Amino acid sequence: MLRKLWLLMKWLIIILVILIVLAYLFLRFAPTFGGQPDAKSQQKIEASKHFNGEVFKNLIETKNDTSTAESPSLASTLYQLVYPPAEKNPTDILVMRALNLHQQPLQNGQLVWLGHSSVLFRTDDLTIMTDPVFNRASPIPIGGKVFAMVHTPKIDDMPKIDAVIISHDHYDHLDHQAIQDINEKVGHFYVPLGIKAHLQRWGVSDAKITEMDWYEEVTLKNTRLVFTPSRHFSGRKFERNRTLWGSWVVKSPNLSLYFSGDGGYSPEFAKIGEQFGPFDIALMEDGAYNQAWAQIHMFPEQSVQATLDLKAKAMLPIHWGKFDLALHEWRDPIERAQKAIVNTPITLTTPMIGEIFSIQNLPQSEWWKSPYAPRESYQAD
Repeated sequence: MLRKLWLLMKWLIIILVILIVLAYLFLRFAPTFGGQPDAKSQQKIEASKHFNGEVFKNLIETKNDTSTAESPSLASTLYQLVYPPAEKNPTDILVMRALNLHQQPLQNGQLVWLGHSSVLFRTDDLTIMTDPVFNRASPIPIGGKVFAMVHTPKIDDMPKIDAVIISHDHYDHLDHQAIQDINEKVGHFYVPLGIKAHLQRWGVSDAKITEMDWYEEVTLKNTRLVFTPSRHFSGRKFERNRTLWGSWVVKSPNLSLYFSGDGGYSPEFAKIGEQFGPFDIALMEDGAYNQAWAQIHMFPEQSVQATLDLKAKAMLPIHWGKFDLALHEWRDPIERAQKAIVNTPITLTTPMIGEIFSIQNLPQSEWWKSPYAPRESYQAD
């Protein structure tokens, strides 16, 4: 009996050691975790006034964890994860718009929401994309799966893209497989400080990457791209804030657009509005919120207030409708934003994923109220 127990313990120890070694090798060598800055990038990082010698810092004091004694307990949170509410995720396959940008190319002033924080738009004869994520919002094949939907946008659907602007390096905003797959279609990537190393490891040439600090800008044709602050954090492994995070201002002769990336509510929205507003449209984070991270993600009511601060005429809620990244029900972000925007001058635009629209004709359907089609009426992609 003792011999059998000893053999069992021995094999358990061997299996545990193998798992630890495999985990180490994965963390050390898996391409999804990106790369380390080269000497040129490191020099620019260290020259930033937002870098304290070890990590980047927010403009105002920010806590990643804002749990309180009144917050749900760990046991309660785990229970919700194991037994989520019925409407936490869609209960059937979402039916979205079929997208073929090769047959129906975008025109100046047109946009298309690709789900979560990925938006493609055209202005000044330039095609620009925000945070291209087409796969899982996770480094491993567990969690972060795209909601099941018909007509899911794919990289094959995408046209040539003049510029990709990246907000930060979290997995739901920087998809390493998507970067590799879309690279040949993209003219240039504009990224926060430190993120060049990730793209380099994924095969993007140095000549196609520009790293930027807060309030740095570039001009393409007659369009300004300005990298502006947000109140958030970064990191792809266990190290946080070694790369910068932020938002973007896009100003052209016929479009003024703001892309929020991720972040908590901050006085910086009003400063950006004063300096660069008014905006025709704000692509505004509206989802994946929780009281436990209230300073690094906005609640929908704060997203509406931030849009007011920015002096934006319209708000396109993003960061919802594609992934399960929080405990709230999947419709909650858009429904709360709808209520909060009443009695404001802001137009809430609510396109379906894959729906092409223009600044002059903003869709306002409530598609999420009846998002499913009878199964016999469609075929999955």
